[in-house]
Amino acid sequence: MNRIPIRSKEIIWRNLEGEAVLLNPQTGKYFGINEVGCSFWEKVDGKKSIADIIDLLLNEYDVERKTLENDINELVAAMEKQNIVIYS
Repeated sequence: MNRIPIRSKEIIWRNLEGEAVLLNPQTGKYFGINEVGCSFWEKVDGKKSIADIIDLLLNEYDVERKTLENDINELVAAMEKQNIVIYS
């Protein structure tokens, strides 16, 4: 939770009405994220930890902390696997 995610420089992304599509041009693979995932992605700045971002998201969404933590951890693991995020 204290790791600081950084967006991979190669990723091209677009916000599409609250959701987002990310493209890794090196692999040609797309990665779609929902509204909460998009809000997470927009907060990834290489300065905030995952815990910091979760705190911000809790102010935006009516969700239990544990549920959000689990969802974000799943999202980050999938993003890491696709080389969308790295860590400092």
